Amino acid sequence: MKLVAAIFSLFFLLSMPLAASAIALVNRDVILEAQEYGIKRKQLPLTEFLHPWIVYEEQAAILNETTERAYLYTPFLLLANDARDKARNKKTVQLADSEKILADYAGCLVFSITVNGSTENFSNGIQATIKQDKKTLKPYHAVINSPVKTPWFPVEPKFTAHTYFYFNNREVQLNKPVTVVLTTKDKKERRFYFDLSNFK
Repeated sequence: MKLVAAIFSLFFLLSMPLAASAIALVNRDVILEAQEYGIKRKQLPLTEFLHPWIVYEEQAAILNETTERAYLYTPFLLLANDARDKARNKKTVQLADSEKILADYAGCLVFSITVNGSTENFSNGIQATIKQDKKTLKPYHAVINSPVKTPWFPVEPKFTAHTYFYFNNREVQLNKPVTVVLTTKDKKERRFYFDLSNFK
């Protein structure tokens, strides 16, 4: 009787609709769709290609090349970007390559964030957290590149830093919004709001 109940419970769970988060599940059809997306858009400049995955800093008064911004590297985007790069370099896009990328980034929620500052060391000690509901989550890995002078130096902002933060996606409800909060040495706080359910 217990076995029958367990089988019924499993059937019930599997028959329930899954959360409507596009970043939660990737199957063969999604892999092929991502590859096609990247190949068809291989001629787009990278900033245009990445545009559907961008969020600007909440307090930004103007949106241009100086605006602080963040990108959410979903599995779909990782696969599409790899396909784009391969197509641009006239290489074949293989299913195995995409599967390896998925394996490498399994369990990751990756944010690429560009922030600006007025001093060469403004990004020292930069920290990021995710806020969702009442939870605050810390990344398990971060890549903080040294700030570089902006093309318009010495006009503000003088420096820009590119950072990558890796969060455990099992700690995040992938069908609900999150706010990524960055703090830097200058005590300035940057906030980036992502409604995760809207990202492919």
